[in-house]
Amino acid sequence: MNPLRGGAAVSPSCGRRYALALLCASALAAAPLPGAAAAAAAAAAAAAAAAAAAAAPAASVQRDEAHDTGAPLAELARGAAARTAPQQVRVFPLRLVTPAMRGRPQAPVRPPSAAAAAAAGAEAATSATVAADGAAAGAASASASVSATPTVASTAAGTAAATGAPRVNTGATLVNIDGVGANSGAPSDANGAVGASQYVQWVNTELAVYDKAGALLLGPVDGNLLFAGFGGSRGADACRLSNRGDPIAQYDKLAGRWVLSQFAWLDADEDSGPYYQCIAVSTSADATGSYHRYVFESRDAANAIVFNDYAKMGIWPDAYYLTYVLFAPLGGSGYFGPQVCGYDRAAMLAGAAALGRCRDLGDSFGPALPADLDGTTPPPAGSANYLLAMDFDGAGHGDTLFLWRYSFAADSLSGPQALAVAPYTIACPSTFGGPCVRQPPPGERLDSVGDRLMYRLPYRNFGDRQVLLANHSVQQPGAPTDGPLGVRWYELRAGPGAGAGPAVYQQGTHAPDALSRWMAGIAMDRAGDIALGYSVAGAALFPGVRYSGRLRSELPGTLEAEAAIVAGAGVQINTFNRWGDYSGMTVDPVDDCTFWYTQQYIANSGRFTWRSRIAAFRFRNCD
Repeated sequence: MNPLRGGAAVSPSCGRRYALALLCASALAAAPLPGAAAAAAAAAAAAAAAAAAAAAPAASVQRDEAHDTGAPLAELARGAAARTAPQQVRVFPLRLVTPAMRGRPQAPVRPPSAAAAAAAGAEAATSATVAADGAAAGAASASASVSATPTVASTAAGTAAATGAPRVNTGATLVNIDGVGANSGAPSDANGAVGASQYVQWVNTELAVYDKAGALLLGPVDGNLLFAGFGGSRGADACRLSNRGDPIAQYDKLAGRWVLSQFAWLDADEDSGPYYQCIAVSTSADATGSYHRYVFESRDAANAIVFNDYAKMGIWPDAYYLTYVLFAPLGGSGYFGPQVCGYDRAAMLAGAAALGRCRDLGDSFGPALPADLDGTTPPPAGSANYLLAMDFDGAGHGDTLFLWRYSFAADSLSGPQALAVAPYTIACPSTFGGPCVRQPPPGERLDSVGDRLMYRLPYRNFGDRQVLLANHSVQQPGAPTDGPLGVRWYELRAGPGAGAGPAVYQQGTHAPDALSRWMAGIAMDRAGDIALGYSVAGAALFPGVRYSGRLRSELPGTLEAEAAIVAGAGVQINTFNRWGDYSGMTVDPVDDCTFWYTQQYIANSGRFTWRSRIAAFRFRNCD
């Protein structure tokens, strides 16, 4: 995220400041290796990556550069000076990760031929075929096991417009309101979390607190207000003085605390760093109260300054786990791969000095996500956090997920393990996940961020099984290059032990018609039902927000007919193709049934006219 000069939005270029921006990505594409050579290269690359991970040195240590406890957020908001001038308008360039950046011409590890053929056949299934199989849904779900053959299908949802009553088994939305509006530029980076009695939404550079009826309690306020009065170091100054966005709002369900974070740097340090991650942990379940504040400087395993892009957070008993996508300082260029850091949760809950440990996963891999606990049943004692990333080749084709286990407490890293999934083509392959989503004229093409898994990686422990959910944006099966998009989603299951390794239990591609669906969030309730929220748009449909889901008893690999959260009423124009980089689907910790989802949409045609939406819903069988 780079503020543009002079307060005016300008187009990104391939100059030094935007050397890794989207417009440069196509020039960096690697040609895929042919036939047997590709398979041999893939096997050798996977073996080398595994050997490198096994031989990885101990985690690099980070100590908080500064920490303190601030005044209540509500008090800081009352004392904040009113804005006397419009905010600076900024465009935040999209740093996609191409196979060439990953340091090797990627060719995915193929699944066994029989499984690959079965998965490919299922992927091409028509809606009619899937619907005909619906009668066997209950039996199929009951007989499936952790080691079941992966199931992939295109969701049968019909072609009816989702403008009336919801058809998914949820009834009407319980809350459905506009959230934080357009601020300071694009994209929105809309996300949020639900707590004991409140919902916190952090959108780009502003956050707000709502009660569970949707009433505004506080805000919107600048995100860096969390760090007002924070001092004692250069990093603390960056947290206090800069408001860069790329935010994450989380709720620690085991402790009943809010965990809010964004990255920061001082204007004078933009080209060369240092860069920081600012983390605020609430002192109670009240998001308007006080926070313990922390700042950590971004360094790689060699102690070099790196830019900590695209931070994503997972709550785990021993640590707050954050993954980053590491790049060279913004004045240069270079991709260094994903990094995972664990920050001492117990210390941060107490407001004490906190330690962080970080591992670089290497530039052979794309962005990774950390597992994030849902429900209040913790993972088995001593269980390491799960990390997951996707893989694709120079043509955008993939059939592999990579899995690691990292433990802050034990200072241990294992993996990567290659998990075979049904073949897919990433969204917008001609730009490696850049802009191709159509809107009605005169709307521009919208970014898909198809090169990575979408936030979050929710984890749930049912006692007899552990579950992980993931999703990413793909080409619809059979679509032309850069044709309509769908959402590929996965459920991974592991046995009950701390060392149990997950396998693909079910998977599907949600693509019920020729509209594009992308930028999704996914989660599971305590009954085992899955909810999926996403953006939707097409050549004759304004960008809006919809959701779908599945009851635990339904046909594996399929979702129900979708429902609308909000319909768009305009198109995005001349915002340099930027759309949200992620959205937020979370589960209410009180009933463990109600899903809360936030995403952006377009209500009025124009530049930087996006809005955000907050909706809550639940499945009828979760009681």
